[in-house]
Amino acid sequence: MTAPKSDELLAALRDAGVPAVDLTRRPYRYATSAPLEELRVRTDDGDELPLIFKDLSRERLIGQALHSKPPFLWEPRRELECYRRILTPAGLGPRCFAVVADQGIPRHWLFIERVRGVELWQIGEFPVWEEVGRWLGRLHASFAARVNELRDSNPYLVEHSDSWFRGWHERALSALSRSEDERAGALRRALGTYDEVIETLTDLPRTFLHGEFYPSNVLVVAESPPVQVYPVDWEMAAVGPGIIDLAALVGGWEQDERRRLVAAYEEAYAAGGEGGITSGEPAVDLSRCRLHLALQWLGWSPEWRPPPEHAHDWVGEALALTEELGLR
Repeated sequence: MTAPKSDELLAALRDAGVPAVDLTRRPYRYATSAPLEELRVRTDDGDELPLIFKDLSRERLIGQALHSKPPFLWEPRRELECYRRILTPAGLGPRCFAVVADQGIPRHWLFIERVRGVELWQIGEFPVWEEVGRWLGRLHASFAARVNELRDSNPYLVEHSDSWFRGWHERALSALSRSEDERAGALRRALGTYDEVIETLTDLPRTFLHGEFYPSNVLVVAESPPVQVYPVDWEMAAVGPGIIDLAALVGGWEQDERRRLVAAYEEAYAAGGEGGITSGEPAVDLSRCRLHLALQWLGWSPEWRPPPEHAHDWVGEALALTEELGLR
């Protein structure tokens, strides 16, 4: 499928109420799976809007993404309806200017504000990370009592249920059985008692999740307080345990920094009046969530290989976490 024409993009913006008269466009260099373009849209009053255009149509996926993303996860309307029905009404994330969801053509387009932020992973000042942790705690607290409303607003949200966690466990075991990593057998054996982890994860308090709250998916503007936080790429948005997102955020830090991030998150979550983030020991449940994320990456797809800058030893991380959790 070829890229849409500029006239088609202008028409979509006008249909959404944007008085667009002209635009220039160029590829956005941070695109990963779906094509992204930077647009500069001129309006009828002479203003210029800097936008990001995201084409979520399956036939337009980039490179190996078309074949490596598990088919059961592909649902472009999930992200589109998040912006239209959840994020925009709540004033969250980059401002959304237009959404096109046409199953017939098919056409799945998103037009959002071009935020002049920096990806969180590029920021070394730890207090900024703590502010992101607080932002995440506030987000989760604000939706904790609204999960049924969320499901009604966006029926395409992923559900982090027993079958979700069990499915990734099975996919990881299958991947490990084919792996040439000499540690794969030890990890498979350690995961023999993973049922207890699944039971705990399924019982954790539920809220609205980003689903992939990794530092590469979080833009921040931190030149002057308060720190502004703009998560992007809501393709895996879900209803599930909030600390799944927290686990993605803290993954690259050592224990002391993780404790500080958890404390910042808990402080903000508690201020929302929704109680604790877990029904047990937060540090232990966080490790369970980190283990789930490691298995999710291991079981993603046999064809998928991360780019060098995002490569990670998920087998080693999963083994360390099974030992920490006492799995045998």
